[in-house]
Formats: sequence, structure tokens, C-alpha cells
Amino acid sequence: MKSILLVDDETPVREELERTLQPMSQTWEMAYVSSGREALAKLAKHAFDMVVVDLDMPQMSGPQLLAEIKTKHPQAIRILMADRCDQSLMRRSLGSAHQYLPKPFKLDLFKSMVTRAVTLRERLANDSLRQLVDGIDTLPSLPGLYRELQEELQSPEPSIQKITRIISKDMGMVTNILQLINSYFFGLLTPVSSPAQAVSLLGLDRVKALVLSMQVFAQFKEYRHPFISLDVLWRHGLVIGSYARAIAQEEKAPQDLIDDAFTAGLLHDVGILVLATNLSDQYTDALALMQNRRVTEWEAECETMGASHADVGGYLLGTWGLSDAIVEAVAFHHDPMRSVSQPFSPLAAVHVANALEEKDLAVVMGAGYTHIDEDYLAACGLGNRLSAWQTVYQEVAHSRSSL
Repeated sequence: MKSILLVDDETPVREELERTLQPMSQTWEMAYVSSGREALAKLAKHAFDMVVVDLDMPQMSGPQLLAEIKTKHPQAIRILMADRCDQSLMRRSLGSAHQYLPKPFKLDLFKSMVTRAVTLRERLANDSLRQLVDGIDTLPSLPGLYRELQEELQSPEPSIQKITRIISKDMGMVTNILQLINSYFFGLLTPVSSPAQAVSLLGLDRVKALVLSMQVFAQFKEYRHPFISLDVLWRHGLVIGSYARAIAQEEKAPQDLIDDAFTAGLLHDVGILVLATNLSDQYTDALALMQNRRVTEWEAECETMGASHADVGGYLLGTWGLSDAIVEAVAFHHDPMRSVSQPFSPLAAVHVANALEEKDLAVVMGAGYTHIDEDYLAACGLGNRLSAWQTVYQEVAHSRSSL
């Protein structure tokens, strides 16, 4: 049975939570405490799957408690409850909380959050990788791009267009901006997948606070791997995002699906950042296996580390609250049959775009590549569209020099 620890210092609130959550008690083990000290004592005796903490508590605040839990119990999914008026405090807790639960408490929203978080968690069977992903709150970013964004944000009249263009170059920046805007705290009716829309909704002041005060991109200083280039990685993401967007446009998809396809393409290899940064030696072994046996990168990762960069990336983005369409496209872009067959989706666009690009690169890299899963496309009713998508791919490939 999965377990949830709820922490709130107000007795009436705890009692109301207990009454509200009673219908879930048959499938979830619930525990309620009134302080950070009690919560840490409980966690020392029991490994809870999720911890839900109130923002404003005496002695130890919600963000302080979550920071402590992140260090000592990284396996727990960390949720912060907050009033919508506490946006400044919420932004300062971004590094410690996976997601935000707005007050007043709504059971349906909480059920959805819990179910989704646990489902995504089960995608990673390897405990060491699960703990690794749970401990990551900032992804490495290109130093040059970070400085470029900072300079633009600090200019007298920063341009939203320039900021969006900078953000769209890098998966780390996109991920952190979208993590904030897609948190349940903002209460948006539909997920935001476009960097431009996120910047517009957040406003330049919020973006500046996110980047400068939270040190969102601090991890890039620690990034070191002899065989992985951040520059090459983000360019590959930008290329796949462009291909996926073009395929979605060819299908005359709604604009939100086109945006999701681009964002998913941009972030599809985000798991490589997590693995190469935090498991450098093992990742080097995976690359060697890929070269020696001419298997795909994701197959070598699974054999060496127990999970692929797609698994890790999908889990991470899902924990942060990005849309299901983006999470699914990232998690299954090498093996789409693991998902549920559906009409055209970002997953189909990213899978085909990435497979076509990998095939072109395979000769140069001397490794295996992901083949297009035509059975998946047929199951989705898209088997007859592959030829048109290949044409789109070739057209975009000719314009890649402008990226």
C-alpha cells in the first residue's frame, strides 16, 4: 500500500484533510502530523511515497522542511500546499518542491496528482536511479546561453521576443520555466508547453526572479563528461523539436499539439543530462557498449544502468507537472508501443523525427539507431502518413543551417 504523510500545524485543517481524504484510505496509508520535527521523526521510521506540507508553519516552514526531506529522504515526492497569494514564497521553494497544491484543498485534484505521480514513479524500477532523479531540481544549461539570458533580463527594456528565443535554445531553461508555469499552484486550465507563452504569462519580473534569485542554472558549473557535449545535445534537441513541429503542422494539428511536439522534441534527451552529469562513469561504460556492440544508446543505458535516458527524462518531467503529452513523448520516444495507441500525438511526431535523424547519424557515429515503429503508427491509424513525414523531414533538413 502506498503512503502519504501530511503536515499542517493547524488542528482544524488536519481534521478537515482527514475527513476529505477518507475515501482514499482503502488504497493509501495516510499519516498526519503537526510540525516539521514530527514529520522528520516519522520519515526516519517509515519511507513515505509522498509528503504534503503546508507552506506557512511556525519553527520550520514548509520550504525548509521540504529542503530537509529532499536531502535526507529523496525518494519521497514533495508537495507544497499554498494559498495563491503566496507566490513569492512559492517561487523561493521551487528547488525543494516537486509540485504545488493550491488551497482550498480539492480532492479530485489531489487524487489526480497522486495517481499520476505514482504511475510515473513506477516507470523507473531501479531504486538508485529513482533516488537520483528525485534529487535533481535544476538541469545543467549552457554557460553562454545563461549569460545571454541574464544580460537581456538585466537590460533597461528586456524584450520578450529575445528572451523567448534564448530560452528556446536550451532544454534546461525550458524545463525550469515550464515547471513553474505548469505547477498546480497557478491553476491554469490547460498546460503551457510554449516557452513564449510561459514568458508572457509569468512576466519578465517573474522570469528574472526565477533565473537570478533561484540560481536555476547553478548545476552547469559542475557539468563534466568527456564524451557528451552540451552544445551538441541542445542542438540535437532543437533539431528534433523543429522536425516534430513541422510534422505536426503537416498534420494540421491544433496549435497546442504543435507546441507540445516542439517542446517534447526539444526535451526528448533531457535524461541524458541527468545520467551523464550524475553517473558519469557508468554513462561512459554505456557509450562504450554502444560503440562496441553497435546497439542503440538507450539499449546500452538499460543494460548498464537499468533504465534509459527516455525513462529518466519522462519521469523527471512528469514529476514536475508538465503535460501528459510531453511526458509521454519523452518517455516513449524510442519505444512508442509502451504507450496507449491514439490518433496523432507529439509522441508520434517525436518518435519519427528522432528515428529519421538517428538513422542519418548512425553511419557517422558507428552505432545502432532507433527504427521507426511502423506497427505503432498503424495502430494509431497513421501508417499511410509516414511518406509525407519523411518528405517534411527532408525539407526541414535543408534549412537546418538557419537553426
